Amino acid sequence: MADDENEHVIDERFEWNACGNTCTPISSYLDVLKLKCFRPAWQNNILKLSNVSVNCFSGKDLHCHEICIDLPKHRKKRSNVPKTLFCHDLKGGYLEDRFVHGSKKHDEYRFFHWAGIDTFIYFSHQLVTIPPPVWINSAHLHGTKVLGTLITEWDDGKKIWEEILKSDSTVEDFVDSLVTICYNFGFDGYLINVENVIPMEHIGKLELFVSLLHSKLHSKIPHAEVLWYDSVTNEGKLKWQNELNDRNRIFFDNCDGIFLNYTWSEEDLKNSAEIAGSRHLDVYVGVDVFGRNCYGGGHFNTYQAVEVARKHNLSLALFAPSWVHEYFGGSYFVHLEYVFWQKLWPYLYIRGPTQLPFRTTFCQGYGEKMYHNGLVTCNSSWYNLSKQQYQPTVPSCLNDSFVDPVVKSRTEEGSISFEKQDILKLISVGCIQHYPQDAFTGGGCLQVCQLSKDRHSQRIFTCSFESRGEVLISFASKPNSEDNTSINVVLLTEDSNGVCSWVLMGQFSNKSKSDMGKTGVHHVFPKTEKEIADLKETVKGMAHDQLSLTAGSGWKLRHYLLELHETIVDISVELCGPGTAVLLGLFSIIPLE
Repeated sequence: MADDENEHVIDERFEWNACGNTCTPISSYLDVLKLKCFRPAWQNNILKLSNVSVNCFSGKDLHCHEICIDLPKHRKKRSNVPKTLFCHDLKGGYLEDRFVHGSKKHDEYRFFHWAGIDTFIYFSHQLVTIPPPVWINSAHLHGTKVLGTLITEWDDGKKIWEEILKSDSTVEDFVDSLVTICYNFGFDGYLINVENVIPMEHIGKLELFVSLLHSKLHSKIPHAEVLWYDSVTNEGKLKWQNELNDRNRIFFDNCDGIFLNYTWSEEDLKNSAEIAGSRHLDVYVGVDVFGRNCYGGGHFNTYQAVEVARKHNLSLALFAPSWVHEYFGGSYFVHLEYVFWQKLWPYLYIRGPTQLPFRTTFCQGYGEKMYHNGLVTCNSSWYNLSKQQYQPTVPSCLNDSFVDPVVKSRTEEGSISFEKQDILKLISVGCIQHYPQDAFTGGGCLQVCQLSKDRHSQRIFTCSFESRGEVLISFASKPNSEDNTSINVVLLTEDSNGVCSWVLMGQFSNKSKSDMGKTGVHHVFPKTEKEIADLKETVKGMAHDQLSLTAGSGWKLRHYLLELHETIVDISVELCGPGTAVLLGLFSIIPLE
């Protein structure tokens, strides 16, 4: 492709497009005003923000291969712990993710550690960044808020603010347009990033703008967020402070939080916590994963900066975690991504799903093929994060010794020069990890491995599913070898008095005894084919072709009916049989009316 053609392709990403197939940003002040009444074609296909538990756990207390009956004792109130924000900046934004109905380039960036993320910001260098619906749907499914970005830069940015801040009425008109755009496009607020000087005489109106945007958004969208980026000061100077102080506090006081610049010192964080006082959790410490002048140098050492932020009980703003994909490419992305996030996991606060019915096939929103009930329905590759299913609330546990040689090769030679087989020899397998070579429905499934004789049960979800009667719990599994290995599902439940107990669905084994100890276990057996047939008229939320015992390509389904008047707080699985790996392609909990 010629250079001028290439430039046209790049620019096309940012040109406003009112068609129903592509999401684009808004690049001009006048267009923001014009689009106040615009409703995108995909408006009705945006998922509402899912409910998640009001409680959470420190990542230090949640491991994929350790389960215990006293887990609820480690619960914390989400409102009392620091938050984590993911600011997504990948090559300017609006790549294959801009396509509302997906793309055929399956090896694109995707994210699947949502349980540790409270807010997701889609970032670009256009005036108003509208998050693509595929990201909104993926985040909302997992209970994560999604913010767009309002950014102005340098001389062009100064001119835009001259228009906005002409009068109180022009301020209010622009705010009203931003609020309506946010509501109509289905996202949850804005990051305000003013990267240009503002004349001192206009600072009062800029403060008014922030205050109005905050109040009007919350009036329209009660759960909305407006965050201020640490850039311009109360004197109108473009001077990054790297801390909360008297120069940027007027903006902090009028919104939901401040996103600190990245070149802070520990003293800056100490000062920020002191000045914020009771609002210290609204201070988001910026951490650049690319490591540009950032504490610890970013990359796989990003956790070092995160550790310092948490030391001062401050929230966290991770900038460009997609570095893993951008720097290394897609070939070994999943394994490298697991390592990156398992290093951060001890510093995150993890929450899980609460809404019943619940169903997931563990698909990450991409695939080399498309499957349905175990059979291939399309041989073409695809990428569509709107099709992502609920992801596990635990990290994997890969041995990260393979990372150093991969990083060294990429750094010294500009690309990963290893032969694929050589790299695969270095990469370990985690006890819970994505498996793209097969699926029950979607483009991938979950592989569950027993890595040692001492590790029997593998956690999949921490959750808060309140059951008030009969529930049907179903799962689809498949041995990842010639043996007949299957899985048990283990639930940890809690009654209204805080007393916990185990529910075992499957074969009782010595492994079960080892993990559950001497505590009483409610053992449930799978339903027979006849019993399942009788259920078909009463079960809503599951396709009838999945109310069976078998599916295509060797997948087996199991269904368990139990009377439960308790809350399910933890879900894990264990292997049964001679093998060391099983594929898990479906898990569902459906209340029966």
